[in-house]
Amino acid sequence: MAGPCWRHAAPGHPPKGGLLVLHFRVDVKRLREVGRGYPWPRPARCPSCRGARLWGHGYAGRYFEGDAYPVWLKRYRCPDCRAVHILRPASYWARFRYSIRTILRSLGRKIGQDRWLPMPSRQAQQYWWRGFRIQASRVRNRDRPGWADLGSLLARNLIPVTHAIQRERRWA
Repeated sequence: MAGPCWRHAAPGHPPKGGLLVLHFRVDVKRLREVGRGYPWPRPARCPSCRGARLWGHGYAGRYFEGDAYPVWLKRYRCPDCRAVHILRPASYWARFRYSIRTILRSLGRKIGQDRWLPMPSRQAQQYWWRGFRIQASRVRNRDRPGWADLGSLLARNLIPVTHAIQRERRWA
């Protein structure tokens, strides 16, 4: 397993009682099968304050594509900075229930063929496209973003489909 990737609002200033997402390489199929019994890796230190006292803080149910029931993700709490960290599969961006691969396939089809994929829903794909236009307009002022814009956003480790413009919307 590879190490975590983390983000927070501003370097050196973790949010008090905030919620941070740690991305790990996870076998999502096995995670769905095992549920709370999945062997999550324990972070050695708090990503916010670098404290060594992380406590298990239960689980949080999250829905991913195709799931009728929530998938249980492990949570840790740091008693020093009071941040709660949720371990999440690296193949999903925070706050998105579809995999990175599915989202990028959708954007690629829209850029290349000006069409949506048959699945997922058109509304979900339109939401991603609007977020992509927002993020691309921050890099280059264009009405119709393209491959170069997508590559530029991914190279900067920005989530290219988010509607948020805060700094913490990075994924690696």
